[in-house]
Amino acid sequence: DVSLTSAQVKDKPSDLFETDNIFTLRFIPRRNANIAINANYSTEVFAGQRFQTSGWTLGASSQLTKQVFLRLAYGGGKGIYYEAATQAKRSDALMNLIYQPSDKLNANLTLTYADLFDESSSRQIFDGAISRLRLTYQVNRYLFFRGIVENNTLRRRLLTDFLASFTYIPGTVLHLGYGSLYEKDVESNPRDRYLETRRGFFSKASYLWRL
Repeated sequence: DVSLTSAQVKDKPSDLFETDNIFTLRFIPRRNANIAINANYSTEVFAGQRFQTSGWTLGASSQLTKQVFLRLAYGGGKGIYYEAATQAKRSDALMNLIYQPSDKLNANLTLTYADLFDESSSRQIFDGAISRLRLTYQVNRYLFFRGIVENNTLRRRLLTDFLASFTYIPGTVLHLGYGSLYEKDVESNPRDRYLETRRGFFSKASYLWRL
């Protein structure tokens, strides 16, 4: 499967054009699996200048078994360092693993990585990874529990979230949740440990009255 899309936009304040041209080549080597190659030539106008944002992405996904789904992607290309309005180079990667051993239990793990380098000096501007695990347990058709843990190495944050949801009929629901935010501050926390900086509890209820 081959596809080609193209879009051209004029930035009125700078009187410059932006372009976005994407070429996609997709393979289906076997049932429940596909491989895609994307290449794009693109530009973006920022701060009165036109920057290159061209790049490429290689991705693959497969339903490995009835219980396991896997998706992988890796890409790179040009980017923009918006804070300094300079041309940059970027790369990013993604992995998504879904495990569903039964109709009641679902585990979804996502790992993402991104970095950015100044093109002229090759200086690294940032690199960071986000890992996110979501567990969902459907007790019955009325009640489910969901837990989320997310770690962001760039922002030095760890987020935890728990939700219990009861739906009697559509429109009549009760939600109970609790979440915490943990952060690292090297200056005030030389041991580089996560410290809880925020926590919260919420509840929401709605009732559908039918005449």
